[in-house]
Amino acid sequence: MRNRDLARLKHLRTLDPVKDHEEIYRTVAQYEFGWETMLGLNLAFYRTFGIPAIAELLHSTGEMTERSRKRADDTGLLMYEMITHGLAAEHGRAAVKRLNQIHHRFEISAGDYRYVLATFVVVPTRWIDRTGWRPLCCHERTATVEFYRRLGTLMNVSDIPADYAGFEKLLDTYEAEHFGHTAAAEALMAATRGLFAGRLPDRLKGLAGPVADTLLTPSLRAAVGAPTPALPVRALVNSLIRLRATTEAWKAPRTKPYLTLGTAPSYPDGYQVEQLGPDNTAPNPAQ
Repeated sequence: MRNRDLARLKHLRTLDPVKDHEEIYRTVAQYEFGWETMLGLNLAFYRTFGIPAIAELLHSTGEMTERSRKRADDTGLLMYEMITHGLAAEHGRAAVKRLNQIHHRFEISAGDYRYVLATFVVVPTRWIDRTGWRPLCCHERTATVEFYRRLGTLMNVSDIPADYAGFEKLLDTYEAEHFGHTAAAEALMAATRGLFAGRLPDRLKGLAGPVADTLLTPSLRAAVGAPTPALPVRALVNSLIRLRATTEAWKAPRTKPYLTLGTAPSYPDGYQVEQLGPDNTAPNPAQ
């Protein structure tokens, strides 16, 4: 039931998924599965709310609850600066440096660092396999792993899993051991639920809250205190997602990147990578 040109996938399969992981992952995120990747990364970030230590830290800064739009823009821009330009390019290096500056002022356990890294590998991959116009191939999956393994190394994360199976085991085990409801997680979800509308088709924007809750797993809904949406809402959302996947399978391949960098709602006149993130973590000129 697919009529989409697979020339791009055929090309990716000629590449080395380790050596050429940045090209492959960039193609996945910006061309083959633009919407799915962006939404998957959002869902990955939501999952961190279910870990009490992470939720408490995110809530304590006030960034998520008081400046939700800017916090979302900063996170997305930093991620896509790295994805689009590559970790070794000027913009990619600047984004990694900024991430380290932001995070190093907090006491974050090695386990939490590894868990967050695992969410970025596993959650979008599962989302694409479930909702995309085709599942990821082995090259794309390996390239995703390699990209985040490299990012983790640059952020001094220890004991990073070597493959996708390792990341899956890490994520599932960590959640089984640590997931729990906190008032902080509930506040974070309440503050960011509305932002979800910007990731949805126009026909669903008015149902942003219930739609967001539908896309959460039952365990995460329990952790963030989100209600289980009514069955008709869940059925509608899942039907529209399947319809979108079918439609995408018959479209011509994307020729322009899904996300164009340079501006964002919080930065209508543009930004410098060094400006992204909380104002009180501005880089030291001497660094």
